[in-house]
Amino acid sequence: MTISKTRRALPFLLGGILIAMIWVVLWFLGLDDSLLLMAIFLPPSAALISGIIGVAYFGQEGFMREDRFHMMNLMLALALVVFAIAEIATGVIGSSETGYLAIILMQLPGLLLVALGVASYLRATTEVLNYRNYKTIAAIICIPFGFFAVAGAIMAIAVPGALTVESLVNIVVAAGIGSIVLALGMLLWVFRQGEFAAPLGFAFIAMLLYLARSILWCWFGFTPLESLFQVLVVESYILLGASISVARGLQDGKAEIVT
Repeated sequence: MTISKTRRALPFLLGGILIAMIWVVLWFLGLDDSLLLMAIFLPPSAALISGIIGVAYFGQEGFMREDRFHMMNLMLALALVVFAIAEIATGVIGSSETGYLAIILMQLPGLLLVALGVASYLRATTEVLNYRNYKTIAAIICIPFGFFAVAGAIMAIAVPGALTVESLVNIVVAAGIGSIVLALGMLLWVFRQGEFAAPLGFAFIAMLLYLARSILWCWFGFTPLESLFQVLVVESYILLGASISVARGLQDGKAEIVT
């Protein structure tokens, strides 16, 4: 990949580094009110800005284009806009114990868009490469759900009453995110020596951070507005924006794309 193409991700990466540094300084100084303001305003802002940029990049041709790589990035961009709405709801009801289930459910449309986009491109890639290992595809689905099911069972035995409706739903959502992470990991492995490694790598790390958010919620008692919880998701939205931006650079450069 040329330097000119990777430069598209530079504003996102610098923004992510700056936000992380500010968070560390505020946490070290014990400025909890400032951290809370970051937790409320940064996630929806990061998701909305990244999503709008992505829609502007890939939305001109809409859903009529048959290029699966294009479609995956368009769905990622639309998912970011949906995530922005969910994050606004988090800021409004995130301090309420009864609002957690609503927050999880509001994230689902965005996660479904991500899952559909990644699954569609993974299928197209395996078809073009004549790689139809159904055991591998099944593992992408079964491993995360099996792992989280066992972890949930252990938690239920170790801490009676810990499995509330909210935590059960979040465990299922976390398993779904785990499947997305594995699918992106498989795509990254396929294109590890090509130009697609950068955008897929950014997307992989972004969803890994999003998965870490769900794990913190499920098993470590973090609430939706805790600063560490939210800084992870801000960085994930920024990295998704970087992924979309680099992907657009590849298409502008007429890179060879699996369709």
